Amino acid sequence: MSHLRRRKKVSKVLILGLAESGKSTIIKVVNEGKIPSKDDDYNATIDYERKQKVVAGTELTIFDLGGQTAFLDRFTGELSEFIFTGVKSFVFVVDSIEIKNISRAKYYLDLAVKKLAQFSPEATLFIFQHKADLIPKKMKQEVRKTIEDYLGSGIPKKIKYYETSVFSDSIFKAMGEVYADASGARKTLRPLLETFIQHNMADMAQIFTKEGAPLTKVEKVSKFEHINLYEVREFFDAVVKRLADSETHTATSTLLESDQRVFVIRFMENGLALFFGFSKSRLRERNEPVASLYNRVLAFSSQLQSITES
Repeated sequence: MSHLRRRKKVSKVLILGLAESGKSTIIKVVNEGKIPSKDDDYNATIDYERKQKVVAGTELTIFDLGGQTAFLDRFTGELSEFIFTGVKSFVFVVDSIEIKNISRAKYYLDLAVKKLAQFSPEATLFIFQHKADLIPKKMKQEVRKTIEDYLGSGIPKKIKYYETSVFSDSIFKAMGEVYADASGARKTLRPLLETFIQHNMADMAQIFTKEGAPLTKVEKVSKFEHINLYEVREFFDAVVKRLADSETHTATSTLLESDQRVFVIRFMENGLALFFGFSKSRLRERNEPVASLYNRVLAFSSQLQSITES
């Protein structure tokens, strides 16, 4: 019946770790646009908190699980069926600078993995080696290897590791991976993005969430390694700020130009943003008017909007 609202797809994300590992701060920064400060003093999460977030047409329920021992024992014990049933993505956050607690972290990680195998065997497992910015540069590789070897020992399931910090874009990239996995956005959006890139010769392309977490990966155009980031840093910042400040999800577009490129940014009604960069020299070779290119980006965004709402 046309007057009934279409039901969104739903997916469950668990975030678990010891107390003060940084779980709630991650959510506040990535989901709520909090500007982190080294002087912040957050209250410990009591029991658990649930947050709702819609990504690419999928409604994510994000469980932020308290890290005190009493709560962890309940989550992996009497509440385990409720907590671990229906999980699509599981994130374990470990404090990289508190190595003395790694044995306790391993204990609860192993319990959680057993419960996932029982109640959500298809769940994807992520480990965030958090507060990585506080590790001295000369020790980073050793600490990373120690954590990966120790936490991963005895776990048959593939683990995706990320070094993260709320003071860099590493946490947005890592949570973007979680969102893409939990929502299925990569499988849905990447083929469409690749086709658009191929036909329109974009040399930069990315789809962001409202908060600026990247949802897609396309080789050579999503990592931006061959681009001078200084050239586009202010544009990226403008995208994230525009999305974070947005009270309503109205569709708007921005066209920007540098000496070498044309950038088209499309803010979509579903809270996502498209970011494309095109080489001016390649546009001239094709005799491609910027207005025509701009219109094709708008058409592409309408296609994505329709797909994520279906």
